[in-house]
Amino acid sequence: MKSWWNQVVAGAPASARAMLGEPAVGERVVRELAAAREKWPAATVTDEQFAAALVAKMAAQKDLATAWQRLRVEDLFLALWCATGDARAIAAFEQVHRADLDGALARFRKLAVTADELRQTLRIKLFVATDGRPPRIGDYSGFGFLQNWLRVTALRALVDIARSEKARKLEELLADDDLIGTPQLGPDISAKYSREQISRAIKSAFAKAVAGLGPRQRNFLRHAQVDGLTLDQIAALYSVHRATVARTLAQARAELTEATRRELGQALGIAEDSLDSVVRAADSRIDLSLSRVLKSPELAAGSEGDET
Repeated sequence: MKSWWNQVVAGAPASARAMLGEPAVGERVVRELAAAREKWPAATVTDEQFAAALVAKMAAQKDLATAWQRLRVEDLFLALWCATGDARAIAAFEQVHRADLDGALARFRKLAVTADELRQTLRIKLFVATDGRPPRIGDYSGFGFLQNWLRVTALRALVDIARSEKARKLEELLADDDLIGTPQLGPDISAKYSREQISRAIKSAFAKAVAGLGPRQRNFLRHAQVDGLTLDQIAALYSVHRATVARTLAQARAELTEATRRELGQALGIAEDSLDSVVRAADSRIDLSLSRVLKSPELAAGSEGDET
């Protein structure tokens, strides 16, 4: 048996070593890794690196004996190669999973960015380390099809892109007039930032908060703020109880306030509890702000992919 496989067995949880010690188990993994190397001879992942990664992936499994049947050696090998940032690996990945990527991208075709721009952004999210975080491809467990992991991960990444694009459009809608107002600033904030900087930061935070609302929340807010519908009218439109509408609207407003506080705190590097006066000032004019941004037809909610 290959020495690297002995490394895997030695590093495995004690409860799994007997299973991994069976000749057929090791022969299968060794054979499949050899096939992966034959498929991608340019891959730079060594046997020892693969063994170390497999040991780490096994440790994350709650029931390794059950999960073992789902081990995808070829998929894990390709993912590990992609995590190195090798352009050849990324090209190989995109060739193998072209149909999956195209399917995910097609759901976001209404975004005001080209397919190539979306593909490039998705490539960065999957294969490039950012903000101290390793490439997202490294999150793939190796247990279960890489194809399935990609579909879920790509859609989540594209939803983030869609929300960022939506937030940018919302911020543009708020840029002409100071709809949110300029609050009284505490000394700890006014010493660092001007009123103009705070106003811009609030608009950006509020735009991201609105973009992060769920489709139903945005729809109900739009009906209430723009269309002037009553709770009963909205309830009848969606065949739900009046209380459901009231609860959804209340939750949406609460989430807007909290998300604005969170985004603003991150943008300014200030503790959230220091932003109470700022967020209260924004919340006092939230109806005026919402009435403006929710009139935009492109923000009418459907599914997350369809609404973009």
